[in-house]
Amino acid sequence: MSSGLPHGRVTLTGNEAAAAAVVLARAQAIACYPITPQTLIVERLAELVAGRDDVVFANLESEHSMFAYALAASRAGVRAFTATSSQGLLYAHEQLHRASRERVPLVAVDVNRAVFAPWSIEPDLSDATAQRDTGWIQLYCSTAQEVLDAVLCAYRVAETSMLPVLVCAEGFLLSHTVEAVDVPAQEDVDAFLPSFRPPDDWLLDPDEPRTFSALPEPSEYATFQRHVADALDDARAVIAVVAEAFGERFGRRRVGALELAGNPDASRALVTMGTIGETAHELLVEDDDLLLVRVHAYRPFPAGEVAAALEGADHVAVVDRAPAFGSLGPLGSDVRALGIDAATAVCGLGGTEVTPETLRRALDRRAAPKAVWL
Repeated sequence: MSSGLPHGRVTLTGNEAAAAAVVLARAQAIACYPITPQTLIVERLAELVAGRDDVVFANLESEHSMFAYALAASRAGVRAFTATSSQGLLYAHEQLHRASRERVPLVAVDVNRAVFAPWSIEPDLSDATAQRDTGWIQLYCSTAQEVLDAVLCAYRVAETSMLPVLVCAEGFLLSHTVEAVDVPAQEDVDAFLPSFRPPDDWLLDPDEPRTFSALPEPSEYATFQRHVADALDDARAVIAVVAEAFGERFGRRRVGALELAGNPDASRALVTMGTIGETAHELLVEDDDLLLVRVHAYRPFPAGEVAAALEGADHVAVVDRAPAFGSLGPLGSDVRALGIDAATAVCGLGGTEVTPETLRRALDRRAAPKAVWL
């Protein structure tokens, strides 16, 4: 291991936490293309793996080719990683579809940043939520500790489900903010995360050439897509099992699909994702009739868990940090699809500050056929 890898209770930014987790996961192929505010992840990884002959660090010419490289590396049988933000994730959109449909267990970190136009380097979740239907498992983090833990869990989830995982962390709010983080020992990570052993008939092997993703009959194509959908549905249980195993191994609770806080019997509930879920905790200081539901695993959407958590609430408000132009916010649409008459709000776009007062205003709104922009 690199001598620069931290261990124990240390202070790290979210980007540094992500880089440490990738090294602890023993990723063997790292595909790099810089973009703010993600660049510090690959810069730190370059430092940590410098001089090692068991890791390939590849600088690519674009995010599109970066994802293609990472997918090919995984198909060759090595654990791969990449990271991006905003326009970079959008540029790689077709590769995201390819990754899920080829069942590639790639892990990527998206340091969330608002998308053009106009230009912004500030955070919101528009880049990642725009990819919600690409077949990737999506995990949205609220602390630097959760970034580190989520990356480690993501590899185990990905390699169990044979699906890619996108770990999302808001730019600057997490990527450049220093927090106290517990970095586990390598031997504990090795015990939690076994070596990558994909099916032999899935691997690219020059000694046994096969045809992959050829032109099928329509019925075969539809069957193929159904298998991807079934795998994503099955990943719900995998996420729960991995979260429990993580807690047993490392001695701290790991969020699976949802984090619940506040009064489970409250008449009012607030549903969030990402760092807004942390801000929402401030409401609990003066409000004992409030349940907070933070969605961590947004895809596959934890419909059953969300419905059960909100069953007793008379009033539900959903706050999105991303728009869905012409419709409700992404998270709000999913919650209302459960038959819950939730009030929906969009806020925090382009780094706009989200305060407890913003969330109180969202809670005061009544359900309407469109999202309120706060």
